[in-house]
Amino acid sequence: MSLANAFNTAVTGLQASARGVGVTSSNIANAMVDGHAARKLHLGTAPGGSGGVTVNAITRQTDPAMAGLLRQAASDSAKAAPVATFLNQMEARFGLPGDDSGLAGRAAALESALSDAADRPDLDYRLTAVAEAAEKLVAGFNGMERDIQAQRLSADRAIAREVETLNTGLEEIARLNAAILGSDRNGPLALDLLDRRDQQIAELSRVVPIQTLPRANGQLALYTSSGEMLLDGTRPVRIGFSPSPGMTAAQSATNGGLSGLTADGRPVSALPGGTLDGGALAAQFTIRDETAPALQSALDTLATGLLQRFQAPGIDPSLPAGAMGLFSDNGAPAGTAPSPGVAGRLAINPLISAAGDNEAWRLRDGLGAAAPGAVGDPSQLQRWMGALDAPVQTVPGGAQRSFSDQIGHAAGELSMSRQNAENRQVAAESRLGTLRDAATAAGIDTDAELQTLLMQEKAYTANARTLQVIDDLFRRLLEI
Repeated sequence: MSLANAFNTAVTGLQASARGVGVTSSNIANAMVDGHAARKLHLGTAPGGSGGVTVNAITRQTDPAMAGLLRQAASDSAKAAPVATFLNQMEARFGLPGDDSGLAGRAAALESALSDAADRPDLDYRLTAVAEAAEKLVAGFNGMERDIQAQRLSADRAIAREVETLNTGLEEIARLNAAILGSDRNGPLALDLLDRRDQQIAELSRVVPIQTLPRANGQLALYTSSGEMLLDGTRPVRIGFSPSPGMTAAQSATNGGLSGLTADGRPVSALPGGTLDGGALAAQFTIRDETAPALQSALDTLATGLLQRFQAPGIDPSLPAGAMGLFSDNGAPAGTAPSPGVAGRLAINPLISAAGDNEAWRLRDGLGAAAPGAVGDPSQLQRWMGALDAPVQTVPGGAQRSFSDQIGHAAGELSMSRQNAENRQVAAESRLGTLRDAATAAGIDTDAELQTLLMQEKAYTANARTLQVIDDLFRRLLEI
């Protein structure tokens, strides 16, 4: 080998070693950075037959299959958690067994107050206690209905935020696609752009489940797991949504009272079976359009049943047929079937309400009585108690239950729904955690990178020593 060839080999070796040290150092420094893919230096023999080494490429080491599994797991976890949280909050609001502030506790308090008053119907304070217990039960229904609508409105606003996040993210990925297209695909800038694009896709997978499809020149197309296109190259799809300024039990997406989603103007759905199902966006639609309305319907059924019990024929002989009983639908008698939001309109008969006529004696003598009767007669109070205890069928084909049993059954259904939602959340989070651990274990091995760095430093030193020897030889030749 001539001195010129040796010089060229040593110089290219120094350059390759320097590039290698930079790549390895970057891997070590970014080992704990989410979304950073390990870089690998690819070397080859320098062309021309003069010896030496050349850097062919620097590539990112990625696992597309693992990335796809992580995105899906993140989407599943983001969908499960909000629904479980909502049901947990509603179960606490409905009241757990033994909770006096819950609906079951308030119904039991009304039954107890009626029993005490029937024992001593001559004591006005016991009659007043019945009216107060009835008002507290009404307040429980009203409060829970408000909470349900507040949660639906919160979900509607969360949908608007998630849609904005999705649109902004898709625009950013389109911009990164364009930047990658115009860059040196093997250069450090392109590698950084690819990292940023993968990070952005991972963040958006929390909103909707995302699948990627490679295009030419480093471009990517994005689809949901159900096949809805979100981005093709540099053209993002625009997701549309109009948030509601308020929320009532009667509003729904099916009757046009609430906005759905559009993709470039086409109607799409994030509910089960829809092309945008999955992720945090689907979770909020599930709460707004399915879980909360189902709970509202159960609550309205209980409220309607309570109204009907106390205006049933024979419960208060002093009233004409069809007149409101102890409770009213905002001042009107009960309907034949539950209407949306009746739990929020439930009120106590103004004749005995503290805010109305406040005539508690009517609980003993009948709501339609012209004047107080015999103070020792408990008959009407016993009929009120019988209204609560009577087995009634509230839904077609359902079992006949007393009012306390109906509340207990509704609480059990809610508890089962909450438990199922929590099980789904635990399973989703466990799978996400397992995949993250696996991805971390398969990620950058800092021990191996440090060994590589030592080898690169030795190679650098050897090439530098070669250049020093060549320099000494040239000096001797010049001295001759």
